[in-house]
Amino acid sequence: MFGVVGRMTIGRVIAVTLGMAALLAAAAVVLPGWPGLALALAASSLALPGYWLWRLAGDNRQLAGKAEHLATIAARLETGLADANAVNARLTQSEGRYKGLVDAQRDPIFRRDEMGRLTYANDAFFQLFGLSPALAIGYPFVPELHPNDQPLQAQQPEPDRFQHDQHVHTALGWRWIAWEDYAVRDSEGRLIEVQSVGRDITERKRMERELVEARDSAEAGSRAKSGFLATMSHEIRTPMNGVLGMGRLLLETDLSPQQRTFAEAITSSGEALLELIGDILDFSKIESGTLTLDEEPVEIRALVAGVAELLATRAHAKGIEITAMVDNAVPAIIRGDEGRLRQVITNLVGNAIKFTEQGGVSVAVRLTPEGLHVSVRDTGVGVPEAKREEIFEEFVQADSSHARKFGGTGLGLAISRRLVRAMGGRIGLEPADPSQPGSCFWFCFPVEAIEAAPIAAYSLAGLRLAVHSHNASLSDGLAQQIMLAGGEIVTAQDNPDAILIDAGTGKEPDLFADPHSDVPSLVLVTPAARRWVDEMRAIGFNNYLTKPVRQAALEIQILQCCRTGAMQPALPRDRADPRPDAPQSESRTGLNVLLAEDNPVNMMLIRELLRRRGHAVTEVTTGTAAVRAMAETRFDILLTDIHMPGMDGIEAAMAIRAAEAQEGRKRVPIVALTADALETGERACHEAGMDGFLLKPVDPAELETILNSLFPRLDRHRHEAA
Repeated sequence: MFGVVGRMTIGRVIAVTLGMAALLAAAAVVLPGWPGLALALAASSLALPGYWLWRLAGDNRQLAGKAEHLATIAARLETGLADANAVNARLTQSEGRYKGLVDAQRDPIFRRDEMGRLTYANDAFFQLFGLSPALAIGYPFVPELHPNDQPLQAQQPEPDRFQHDQHVHTALGWRWIAWEDYAVRDSEGRLIEVQSVGRDITERKRMERELVEARDSAEAGSRAKSGFLATMSHEIRTPMNGVLGMGRLLLETDLSPQQRTFAEAITSSGEALLELIGDILDFSKIESGTLTLDEEPVEIRALVAGVAELLATRAHAKGIEITAMVDNAVPAIIRGDEGRLRQVITNLVGNAIKFTEQGGVSVAVRLTPEGLHVSVRDTGVGVPEAKREEIFEEFVQADSSHARKFGGTGLGLAISRRLVRAMGGRIGLEPADPSQPGSCFWFCFPVEAIEAAPIAAYSLAGLRLAVHSHNASLSDGLAQQIMLAGGEIVTAQDNPDAILIDAGTGKEPDLFADPHSDVPSLVLVTPAARRWVDEMRAIGFNNYLTKPVRQAALEIQILQCCRTGAMQPALPRDRADPRPDAPQSESRTGLNVLLAEDNPVNMMLIRELLRRRGHAVTEVTTGTAAVRAMAETRFDILLTDIHMPGMDGIEAAMAIRAAEAQEGRKRVPIVALTADALETGERACHEAGMDGFLLKPVDPAELETILNSLFPRLDRHRHEAA
C-alpha cells in the first residue's frame, strides 16, 4: 500500500513542477528583455528537478515489478518443495513396502554388480547360505557347487533372462536350487547388475531321481520279460512245430475215417494253443510299449490273397466259403508294416470264420478319402448291440457266459484296435442290419502309394458269365470279382459264355450239377480236392479253379475256357521284382533249396513239406555249414533256423551277404525259420539282410505264399498246370 501511495504522490509533484516550468517558459517567450530572461531561468530551474523526479519514479516502478516477480518465484518454489516432500514420502513408503515384500519371500533373491560383488540380498538368501549382511554386501559371492555334480546348461527363455539348476552347499546342507537370472541395465543399455531369484527344488530332484530309477528298473524288467517271452515262445513252439507239422503231414496221407478224426483233433488243438500263445505275446508287447511299426513296400493284393488262402482250410473244414476282392483303384504297392497289416486282417477274418457256421466270409479292399478301407463281412451269429463297443476291450467276448460255444482269449480285436491306431487309423463294426445276418468289421488307415493301381492284363468285357453255387457268399464274391474284370453276371438260363460250378467244400467234389454240354464250364474246388481234376475233366468240365479264387487266375481260366476266337493275351507278366538279381531259373519248376536246421524233427518236417511240392533239398545243421554250402553250390534259396549252435542264422545271413557283395555273387533269397514270435526277432532278420520270416510250426500255406512271392514263376506254373 505504501508503495502505491508513494508512487501516486511523486507523480503529482512531478506533474505540478513540470507544468509550472512550462508556464514560465511560455511567459519568457512572450516577455522581452530581462523579465523574459528571468522567467526562462526560473522555468529551467523547475524543469531540471522535475526531470530527475520523473527518472526516480521510473526506477521505483522497475524495482517494484522485480519485487513482485521474485515473490511469485518464491511462491512457486515453496509449492514445488512441498510437492517434492510428498513424492519423497511416497517413494520412501514404496521402498519400505518393496523391501518388506522381498524380505518376506521364502525364495532367495540377490543382486551382484558387474564384478560379481553382492549389492543386495533378502533375508531368505542370508538364511539359506548362513551369511551376515555386514560381511557379505560389497564382496564377491559364488555358491559352492557339489563336487560330484556339474552345473546344468542354462536355458534362455527370453533375452537377458537365463534359467539353470545348481547343486550347492547351504546352511541346510547340499540343496538343489533352480536359479533365474536376468540382467539389469541402465538407460543406455549398459549392464550394471544381475539379479538372481532361486527356488529350492531338492524334493523335486529327489522325485525325478526316483522316477528315473523306477523307469530303469521297469525297463530292465521289461527286457527280462521280453527275453523270457522270447525264450518261452521258442521253447513252446519248437515241440509244437513237430506236433502240428507231423499232424498236417499225416492228414495228407490215406487215413481211415477214425484216424483222420484223431489227426484233425490233434491239429486243431495245436493250432488253438498256438493262437493263444500268439495273442498273449502280442498283448504283452503292446502293454510293455515295445511295439513298433516298420515302413516297407507292401503288395496289398498278394497280401489279401495270401490271408484268404491261409485261412481257407479252416473255413472249408467248417463247410463255409471265403472270398477276397480288391478294387481296381487300390494302388499296387503301398508303404506300411506288412506283418502287422497281415495280422489285423488275419485276426478279423479268423474271428469271422470262428463265429460263422454257414455261409461264408468275404474280404473287400477299396480306396476312400480316408485311406485304405478293409472290410470283413460274415454270415455268422452277429454281435449283440450291448457288446458292440465292449468287444474291442481286452479279455472281452460277445458271449462271456459259462455256456458259451466259442472259446478264445478275447484279445484278438483288442490287439487289432491297438495296431490300427498305431497305423493312424480307425477300426469299427458296422451297425446291425436285420436283412443281412452276421457282422461286418472294418478298419481304415492313411495310405501312401508307392506304385499306382495296376493296369489289368486281362479283360472280361463283353463276356456273360454265370455262377452256380448253393453258397450265396461264394456266388456274391465271385460275381464281384467278375464285374471288376468287366464281365457281366447272368443266370445259367440266359445263355452265358461260360459257367462256374461250385463243387462244395468237401475233400471230394460234390457235383450237384453236371457241366453244361453246350456251355464251357469251370468247376470250383478246394485245395484238398484238386486230386480229382482228371475225373472232373472226364465228365465234361473244361478246367477247374481252386478256392479261394485269385483274381488273375479267374480271368485267365475264363478267357481260356470261353475260347472266344479273339487273340489270347500273353501270360501275365509278373510285377518287377524289387530285387533285380532275384533268381529266375525257367528251365525247371522246383527250387534248389538249402535247409539249415539243427532240430531233427523240424528238419524232417520242413524237408517233407518242400519235397512234396517238388523242391530239391540239401540239409545242413549249423550256420557255418550253411555259409560254406552257399559259397560252394548255387542254391535258389536258403531256409535257415535263427537259433543254431555256433554261428546262428542271423550271423550266417550277414556272412553270406558280405561274401556276395565282396565276390560279386548273385543275391540269393534267405528266409528265416524261427519259433521266436517276438518283433525283435523279425527286425533282426530284416537287418541281417533276410527276405522273409516264417514262424514255426511252418504252415504249408504260409510256406507256399512266401515262395510264390519270391519266385512268381512257381505261382504261374501252378495256374498253367491247371
